[in-house]
Amino acid sequence: SLKVMRKARISGTDEIVQADDLLKFYPNYNDLIFVCIDEKCSVRMAPACIKKKDHRKPHFKKYRNQEHIETCEYAKLSKLYHQGKNQKLNKTEIKKIGYPSVFILNEDKLEEPTTFQAKYGNDDGVTGRGDGITKVYEFDGENVKFDKSNRVQGIDRIVDWYLGFPHNRDVEIEINSGRIQYRYFFKHIKDFTDPANLQNERIFYGRIMLSEMNRNVFDRYTENVFFKLLGYKDKNEKNVSNYSVKIDKNSISKHSLSRLKNRYNHLFERAFTEHKNKTSEQNIGLYLFVYGKLDEHNDTLLNVKRQYITCRYDEVRKTIIEE
Repeated sequence: SLKVMRKARISGTDEIVQADDLLKFYPNYNDLIFVCIDEKCSVRMAPACIKKKDHRKPHFKKYRNQEHIETCEYAKLSKLYHQGKNQKLNKTEIKKIGYPSVFILNEDKLEEPTTFQAKYGNDDGVTGRGDGITKVYEFDGENVKFDKSNRVQGIDRIVDWYLGFPHNRDVEIEINSGRIQYRYFFKHIKDFTDPANLQNERIFYGRIMLSEMNRNVFDRYTENVFFKLLGYKDKNEKNVSNYSVKIDKNSISKHSLSRLKNRYNHLFERAFTEHKNKTSEQNIGLYLFVYGKLDEHNDTLLNVKRQYITCRYDEVRKTIIEE
């Protein structure tokens, strides 16, 4: 049985919280009572590894003498998330979790956006399947609206699937009425990456350089934000042609920009400190994920399309497709 959860509910207020956020937003977490998200289950949960000195990720765990109920949807989902890191899920399991299968760019309008929003508001993740749970509690989403047929209007959930299920990156996503497998939709920017391989609109990702150059990037220029990646086109004795990423501040809402800024600054400081103190885990890095395209005049500059950018301090596992 699975003991570790990333989220829990505060008993009394029913507010759903992430273990990662406890220290920052609930410093009095020791005075609170936490229970399982599934309301029918509601088994008591205890926060663990919340303080930064612990190497394991913050999480909630159940008490020794208590179990989730047999039908606990959250326990089932959590179990699948854990399995998905290391093995291929079957069709039924994939359907249970749900993954973004249509990426709607803002130029395509969602059908009846008003009724959808009125119905679900800014919910965490809504699926229309009647399997006893109305929300899919993904583990790190950014409140991106998620509708019945798994259509998304942002890249956070697409990135979540790519990171979380390396054995299932052969599922397809539809974009601009074309279909592409996840493994081909993502392009890794690393050492000696040839711009010729980055010609289409894709999700590009790469590690961010952990240097002063990438600190406070949101306040440096009025019109744009620039990030410098570790990956490069080529290098010689004199210089390295690193790739960089550019956000046009006018093409993104103030709300999205400030949310991205807070998230980035928080993750950058954490990654920077752990790197400096040599406490970071070997395979974990600070990554930028960007949907956009190469600049027409500069083949090492990636232009972000609108608000389609997110960052992760995480491990990106190799794609494994068992044919």
